Amino acid sequence: MKRMVCLILGFSLICLLVSSSAGTIGLTCTVAEIRNESEAQLDITLKDLENADFELGDIVTVKFGDFEKDMPLLNGYYVDPGEYQVIAHPMRTYIELCINNKNFAETTGIRAGDTVTLTMKEKGGSRKLQELNNLVYTDNREDYASDEIFVNFRAVIPGKLYRSASPINYRLKRTAIADRLMQETGIKTVLNMADSEEEVTGYIAAESFASPYYGELYSSGSVLAIRMPFYYGSDEFAEGIVKGFTFLSEHEPPYLIHCNEGKDRTGFAAMLLEMMTGFSPEEIIADYMLSYMNFYGTETGTEQYDYIAEKNIMRMICTVAEKERGDDLSDVDWKAAAGKYLTMHGMTAEAIETLKAKLK
Repeated sequence: MKRMVCLILGFSLICLLVSSSAGTIGLTCTVAEIRNESEAQLDITLKDLENADFELGDIVTVKFGDFEKDMPLLNGYYVDPGEYQVIAHPMRTYIELCINNKNFAETTGIRAGDTVTLTMKEKGGSRKLQELNNLVYTDNREDYASDEIFVNFRAVIPGKLYRSASPINYRLKRTAIADRLMQETGIKTVLNMADSEEEVTGYIAAESFASPYYGELYSSGSVLAIRMPFYYGSDEFAEGIVKGFTFLSEHEPPYLIHCNEGKDRTGFAAMLLEMMTGFSPEEIIADYMLSYMNFYGTETGTEQYDYIAEKNIMRMICTVAEKERGDDLSDVDWKAAAGKYLTMHGMTAEAIETLKAKLK
């Protein structure tokens, strides 16, 4: 009986570890499910990949059916929008195949149950991309200099507009402090860019809910929850921004805008509001990057700081200004560019002027 078990285990290992014609060891696995109706979740973990001599920063060849593509193996969504990658997300158990800000399953036709083979293309071929983007923060308050830094809470326009990590998603372990800072600041209206109405009511009903002030604002109709996509270049995102800003124009400041970390979706919304109210590009970039300084300790003047600013906030700015990366931005009328973006996606000129007046 023991011999039979050993034979079965040995055969299973042979099925998992495969050799390409070039002699490269790889992995054969199965699509366990299509996650969020988009990413293909495999039935292997990062540990399985490491046991097969893969590591973060490698480029691997992914094959299934007639599909074959070289993709970087990364632990975050670090590639440009529309590019492919294999992701070993630190908050998820299993490896996933995805296209940044696009539907992988819809694009490739992959389905649950499909067999996938991963083989090495280039050892360390994306190591620099992994190192520049590999940013980790802790959930320990003691690791941060203040409550405000811990929850990424700050004024964009003092007395009028604030931004923060989520004061309601208790899985992020920052809600109680964020809720207290909201109350102390006198926040009257909230734009939640991360959660649906159903998710908000679920948080409020949970035993671990620790955001009573947020709950009061929600009950009074002063919170708008829009589960917005991450990709700011999509029509869905722009329509969500218009809906959110119109809501703000109909309610009173001080306003709080947040997503989960208060970094990217919040960063785009803050950028637009800053453009509308006369901030310079330098001020907008500095405010955006402060989130990376708060969470990850990213330092000004470093390669990492410049890389993140160019990759993220500069792209956002160019999207609104209708410019390409590297274009001269000195002649851009930022207020006009923000207004055009909003009106083009459905916000009325009257609502824009009302919101600007409330932010003065």
